[in-house]
Amino acid sequence: MSTKTAKSPQYMHAFFILLALGIILPELTGTYLFDIIVQIRQSIHSGDSGFLILAAMASCILYTIPNLIFYLSYECLLAYINGKFAFSLRIHNLILILCFVLGKYAWLVLFHQPVELVTSLIALSITLELVYLTKHKERVLMPRVFIGFQVFFFSQWLNVMPLFSGLYTGTSDIPVSIKIASDYLNNTYILNSIGFAFIVPMLLSSIMTALIFRMYITNLGIMEENYQKAIALENMQSKIMDNRIYQEINALAHDLKTPLATIRGLSSLLALAKDINKIESYSNKIDEAVTKMSEMISSFLYGTSRQWLDVSSLIGYIRAQIPVEDEQISFTTDIEKDLPELYVNKIRVSRALVNLIENAILAPCASEEKRIELKTYRALNDIVIVIKDNGMGIAESDLNKIWQIGYSTNKTTGLGLPFAKQTIDENEGVIQIESQYGIGTQVTVKLPIKEKGEITCPA
Repeated sequence: MSTKTAKSPQYMHAFFILLALGIILPELTGTYLFDIIVQIRQSIHSGDSGFLILAAMASCILYTIPNLIFYLSYECLLAYINGKFAFSLRIHNLILILCFVLGKYAWLVLFHQPVELVTSLIALSITLELVYLTKHKERVLMPRVFIGFQVFFFSQWLNVMPLFSGLYTGTSDIPVSIKIASDYLNNTYILNSIGFAFIVPMLLSSIMTALIFRMYITNLGIMEENYQKAIALENMQSKIMDNRIYQEINALAHDLKTPLATIRGLSSLLALAKDINKIESYSNKIDEAVTKMSEMISSFLYGTSRQWLDVSSLIGYIRAQIPVEDEQISFTTDIEKDLPELYVNKIRVSRALVNLIENAILAPCASEEKRIELKTYRALNDIVIVIKDNGMGIAESDLNKIWQIGYSTNKTTGLGLPFAKQTIDENEGVIQIESQYGIGTQVTVKLPIKEKGEITCPA
């Protein structure tokens, strides 16, 4: 069901409510019209212009209410019709003006109520222009209520201001009585001045109201556009991370070649072996290779998988993944002796550290020889792994962007650092990057030391 179809019954209900209110309005306002006449007589008898000004203001309010009700009711009716048969805004306005004129004559014939057609049409035209200025794509009532009330109210002052008598305004009984009384009291200047005091500010106010609604709609559009862009960006990042997982699967497949080759070679030897001791030795090595493969696959598939791992073995495994063949790259390692074992996901942590080292290798360098240092030591309850290079470094303005998926200063995929941070975080570690542009970059990874008694659930 479309939005227009869903809202159509609501517009029709609003139309009938406003129509009913318009029908009973003469009964509700009859007493107030009589009070206005009394105030006009009091001003003439007492010579007090204050009564006349109050009568003029009350008259404007009472003329505003039916005009606003008629206008809103026709807007609701046309919004309902538009929900069934869509038509342009120009046709909508022409039909609305026609309905408004016919409604005013029906109001005069059926209820014998005063009709000021000229000022009403002026107010309706201004209201429609200001509503168009709001750029509301849907025919909602809220801007029409606020704008319509202000415009219809200040336009009614044209009826009671003697200055505009020649424009066929204020031809009904009460406005004519007010203008005659003002002429009798010689205060036409005062009445004209008060009229302008209402017309000018409220005209500006109605324009400002339209602009506020326009800004509101514009901001909603921008927010919706940003929301859609955020969704598109999130989907793109998800696809990028899927691509990263594909790359990690390739790396895992490459790592599995070694134990598979071992199993294949030992299986061939096992078929030829006749010595029982050799058969047992080959079988044990095959079992070790299968166990290693199982650990590697579990580590990759399950982020919560953990293994006890010697730090030197971890660094050796990482070093094997990065065969540095470029003679202009100096790669050194410094591992503190007797470090405690780590309880981490071996494959994922290894891949994260490999990504960090690959970033250091790819970083541009001003000097002829690029130096990469890998240092590991203990600091309180953490094993600290430091990767330092003498590349060009990262600009300070880019340091807060490096963790964003897809962001890269080396024309890479921009996935290595986000993947590394995610992996280190999953293993309860901390990763920090310090860099000075033109000097180099240092990446510090801290992984917590755990006692074997602290681990309650095996990996």
